[in-house]
Amino acid sequence: MTTSAAAPTGIARIFNSPIVGFAPFIIMSLFSSPSSFFYAAGLAVLSAVVIVVVNWQLNHIPAGQLDWAALILFGAVLIVGLADDGAHKWLMENANLMSDIAVLVMTAGGMAIGRPFALMYARLSPKFETAWQQDSDGFRAWGVRACQRISLFWFAAFAVQLACQLLTQFGAASYNTAVWNWIIPVAALVLAMRQTHRYSAKLRSEAASFGQPAASS
Repeated sequence: MTTSAAAPTGIARIFNSPIVGFAPFIIMSLFSSPSSFFYAAGLAVLSAVVIVVVNWQLNHIPAGQLDWAALILFGAVLIVGLADDGAHKWLMENANLMSDIAVLVMTAGGMAIGRPFALMYARLSPKFETAWQQDSDGFRAWGVRACQRISLFWFAAFAVQLACQLLTQFGAASYNTAVWNWIIPVAALVLAMRQTHRYSAKLRSEAASFGQPAASS
């Protein structure tokens, strides 16, 4: 993992965020439907490509866990949907469920093996990366636990997404309303974004002073 000499700023800083990394999955989860499947899948793939290119050019980092998952999953979904009429109908009805399940599996798997997706973004901070390499006072273990908390925010948000979609697709007709289709899912995502922003700021502050003597500047 390499970082630039200074912390990302401007557009680079915006793309140095798990919020942006989740954009393809959010697009597919919220906007894929039988009538908009190809638009949602195409936009998800396009957004994943843009994220990879911008991060490579401005942040000098290769594609991460979220990027590869989005490119492979939604690229395959789009190709299969175009090539196979039978699969096309199934994908039109279930692509959003696939997106949510993929996020849940990926997030849980990353936390289980000690590589939460948020760690890649945290290590773009020069101070965080320096402390990570030095591993003073067990910084790496602390950093992994901290990034797992951010991962949990998104795991919870997409678990809510999946629950709402299951209820609207397979539950009683009374669930097929704006509350379950939009209000609750969007609220869960907004809450995850807000908590990620707040907790990331807290992590940067703590990382800067981790293991430093009280008198140091």
